[in-house]
Amino acid sequence: MLKEFASHGYANASTNRMVQEAGIGKGMLFYYFKSKEELYRYCLEYCIDFISSEYLAQLDLTEPDFMIRFKKAGEIKMRAYLQNPLPFLFLASTYIRRDAPELVPDLYQRLEELTANGLKAMFANIDTSLFRQDVAPEQIINLIRWAIDGWSSETIAALENQDLTDYDWDSTFAEFDELLSALRKILYRRAAHGDCTGE
Repeated sequence: MLKEFASHGYANASTNRMVQEAGIGKGMLFYYFKSKEELYRYCLEYCIDFISSEYLAQLDLTEPDFMIRFKKAGEIKMRAYLQNPLPFLFLASTYIRRDAPELVPDLYQRLEELTANGLKAMFANIDTSLFRQDVAPEQIINLIRWAIDGWSSETIAALENQDLTDYDWDSTFAEFDELLSALRKILYRRAAHGDCTGE
């Protein structure tokens, strides 16, 4: 069911394909879920809960080096994704397509708040002494945020018409690692360049 919504979005998702893939009768599906909308709500809520517990709750926000923090966050996300990719694919599809927000405005608000709070936490309590000294720390933080936002926007735009269940996520994660390494070289003091591994 998650795969169907992730692949086709709410409007184009087919309950016929869902029951065929699950190997159950349509009556059984609608015994548990009275409508496609109720099923979508259940799936979205499940995915938000999964991401909250298996990814966001696992983040180490005590790491003072911003680049290492982001690198470790990426590794945690990858582990959670490998454990169960469908919640990530479902939420990515929902976020990229802005899929049926009028059906579940409360869950969309929760998703927006989760995203905003997660980003705020990622940028909090970082060691600005690692940054170049000839640029104000606030400017460096803004440059990092803008670079990541720009990369994210470009990536999202490129994925809008993709079937996310067949997408090569490894190359996207590798590209993000390269971005973090480049930002470290440009914005950190020479002695703090390192390789973002945290070792």
